Amino acid sequence: MNSNIPSVFAAEVVACFQALQLGLQLDMREVEIEGDSRTVIRKLQEENEDRSEIAALINGSKSISLGFQTCVFLFTNREANTVAHIIATEGLVRRESTYLENMVAFGAAGVVAEDRQRTESMRELRGRRVREEENVF
Repeated sequence: MNSNIPSVFAAEVVACFQALQLGLQLDMREVEIEGDSRTVIRKLQEENEDRSEIAALINGSKSISLGFQTCVFLFTNREANTVAHIIATEGLVRRESTYLENMVAFGAAGVVAEDRQRTESMRELRGRRVREEENVF
């Protein structure tokens, strides 16, 4: 763990916070933020103010998310989050807080296509579920 990040929950929220900042810098209007910590994603989805040890990061992320037309926080299981796990592990091994700029991590290059395919499958499944729910009403 990085000395500036006290827990795995904090690490997950920091990653979310940084992704949101990047989305704003890239002038994105709609974003989907995926994370494999159900607790963190639930806290980001809740409307009430968080009071946990990661409250500042949660509330900051919620505040930044208001800069988008649409911002959705989604839970994804760790198996579907392989690239992020490899990047994080590689960063810890190198003892660097940020090391990716204009490149894919060496260890992640092989799983990027698999991750992209899994993400597309999940998006299609969510779309089907929404359409099915619309047909029920």
